[in-house]
Amino acid sequence: MVGILLQGLSGVIIGLGLFYLLGSMLLKQWIRLDAYQLTLSMGVTFLVAIVCEISIDRLYFSIMDKPLWLYHVWPIHQGYTSGLNFIVWPAYGFYLYLVHKVLVSKRVLLRPRWLHGLLSGIDGPLLEILANGFFLLFYGTFYFYYLPDDMGHYSSIQVIPIYMLVGVVLSLILDYLRRYPRNWLYPSVSYVMAVGVMFV
Repeated sequence: MVGILLQGLSGVIIGLGLFYLLGSMLLKQWIRLDAYQLTLSMGVTFLVAIVCEISIDRLYFSIMDKPLWLYHVWPIHQGYTSGLNFIVWPAYGFYLYLVHKVLVSKRVLLRPRWLHGLLSGIDGPLLEILANGFFLLFYGTFYFYYLPDDMGHYSSIQVIPIYMLVGVVLSLILDYLRRYPRNWLYPSVSYVMAVGVMFV
């Protein structure tokens, strides 16, 4: 168990460090992190992602009689997700927070704002390829495995519209919550609910 946790942490720390450095290079200054906005993005992303990940793969299975993906590292919920995702999905929220900061700083604002969620259809599969490549390179296994082989089982073209849809939903929720006064219950309850979905 400790080995699995260290695998997940190593990938997340390296990935987030690289994304932070890349974002800072794009802005030509260190990105200042707002603890509340960061944890809000991480907690809400975790909750939305884990609920959608399990639900969508179950729906896909009920229609296609096979899952779209299966997790190989600490699989739970029949392999539709991983026990490591209590680290990985919040890390994706950190990544989205950095992307948001860079876009706002560069004044790249799509209207309506939910259009930013469509970008998940592009970056989601690319990040999956990086995650699986990292796990294959350093640990000799896929983190998750797509049954369709249209992208070498690292990701799938079929997941692009799913990422877009979930990205739009996530953008709408985060945009809604950002307009309210800061309340640490939002990120805290989101994270706790997500863990409950995973392990209960």
